[in-house]
Amino acid sequence: MRASSLRVVVTAAALAAAVLVQPPAVRAQGADQQAVRAAVERFLDVLGNRRLDELPALFAPKATMAVVRQRDGQWSHTTSTVDEFLANLRAQATPTIFREPLTSVSVHVEDGQLAFLRADFTVVIDGQVRSHGVDYFTLVKDGSAWKLLNASYTSKQGPPPR
Repeated sequence: MRASSLRVVVTAAALAAAVLVQPPAVRAQGADQQAVRAAVERFLDVLGNRRLDELPALFAPKATMAVVRQRDGQWSHTTSTVDEFLANLRAQATPTIFREPLTSVSVHVEDGQLAFLRADFTVVIDGQVRSHGVDYFTLVKDGSAWKLLNASYTSKQGPPPR
């Protein structure tokens, strides 16, 4: 075996050993962070694809929504319960299918029960970025599932500045 190959094997073994010696709380934190991100991305997928009947199960009881929008240089904000949010979605005459890819995602989990996710996003409709902003989600653990307690976001028209 060549020296460079031996270094790769030794480095891989050292990395594997380092992961195995992590305390269980650290490993659980990583798993919770992944599960929180997956829960948020599932919500965005279900919402963007207008599978409205699936949305209620993703929320904790008494969950809320908050939107802070900038349009034509003016800021406005709205807050609603999830039930109000869902009723507004169902009442839309011309529903829009969209994707909301996340970037710069940061997840914080406390005691495996409460989580906060912050991410930049763009809203993509028909292949074009129509708006951008920042998502803030608070989630709580409900049994083994992470549920949205609050979803808040800022929204500005067009793509983000470069």
